[in-house]
Amino acid sequence: MRESRIILYGHFGSGNIGNDSSLEAMLHHIRKYQPTLEVICICDGPQVIGDSFGIKTLPIDESHSGNDDKSDNKSRLKKVWSRLLGEFIFWLTRPSWFQRGDQFIIVGTGAVDDMAVKHPWNAPYELYKWCSVAKLGGAQVIFLSVGVGPIMNRVSRILMLRALRMANYRSYREKAAFSFLHSVGFVTSGDVLYPDLVFSLPIESLFTSVKLSNHAKVVGLGLINYYGWGHDPENGEAIYQEYISKIKKFASWLLAEGYQIRIISGDAVDQRPVQDLMDHLLRENKDWQEKAVVENIANVNELFAQIGKTDVVVASRFHNILCSLMLERPVISLGYHKKNANLMAEMGLESYDQHIEEFTVEKLVEQFRCYTLDMEQAVQRIHTKNQQYRQLLDEQYRNILVNKNLKTP
Repeated sequence: MRESRIILYGHFGSGNIGNDSSLEAMLHHIRKYQPTLEVICICDGPQVIGDSFGIKTLPIDESHSGNDDKSDNKSRLKKVWSRLLGEFIFWLTRPSWFQRGDQFIIVGTGAVDDMAVKHPWNAPYELYKWCSVAKLGGAQVIFLSVGVGPIMNRVSRILMLRALRMANYRSYREKAAFSFLHSVGFVTSGDVLYPDLVFSLPIESLFTSVKLSNHAKVVGLGLINYYGWGHDPENGEAIYQEYISKIKKFASWLLAEGYQIRIISGDAVDQRPVQDLMDHLLRENKDWQEKAVVENIANVNELFAQIGKTDVVVASRFHNILCSLMLERPVISLGYHKKNANLMAEMGLESYDQHIEEFTVEKLVEQFRCYTLDMEQAVQRIHTKNQQYRQLLDEQYRNILVNKNLKTP
């Protein structure tokens, strides 16, 4: 029998800064509480994660071939056969790779929903099969502060809920997860609510990102390349155009009012709205170029550095909002998921939330102006919640990694 291992699972290394920051928080606490244990990460970008964090990695799925529609029938049949053979070998050999004492941990993120998932045999099936072989091999299966739902596709829902049922421990990062699971008849007795793992990033790394100057008010605009829940650029182009037109109007209002703008992204795919907004602002007024700043953001440290140079943030991506709150920045959420609304409500900021497909520029301007009257009180509420969240997450890490106090649901 070898030493026990911790195997981490998630969609890391693919350009989503929020996801990768969840992994970073998890690794920090493993090194704090179990520094001698071997850690392996199963992820989308094993090379990226291995180089970034110095840990062993495996790909979630080596056999997925992407878009096969461009292939001829012979090539497509070959790929199907290769995939089936790979799956057979996986199910035959992978359970023995695990052993009793191992912990297989699905690390935070929106791990149990089907946003932007094209087919059930991609992310939903991958989650199901890895949980299955871990369980067959005797490992503990742990869902740690994950987001759950909605899961629109029926087959995806079956696969993901079966994966959840295998768990020895389940915690969710927002109340919306419980609401969704209850709506589909999933029993959550024994499951618990804990904050998002990113709130547990080491606080000392955030102190270098404090805004030093109070002269010019800077607004962080967190943009997203949004085409609706299914992330279908062809059918969702109208949704994107409506969203970006409102953002352009709001940004123009900010600059006309004398504010500066710092554009913040949270994913590698968000370059289109960044470019569209900058092109618009330059057409409107060439003098605005110096007042609208775009800098490269490749990791969570760079994200914190950019947020640290702002006074207020308006954003859609969950982790742009979360990281802004960690730096005690007042936030207006233009979210696409109930997780945004839940987090804002917990922070006492529910009046500063709108849905991305329904928000109006008029209300956004009104919310922004309200912050000038509520700034100090909002910051104090955020500060108090941050402290509570860190304490709760440290409790969860100790239960999982040290006490291994897992109650089978």
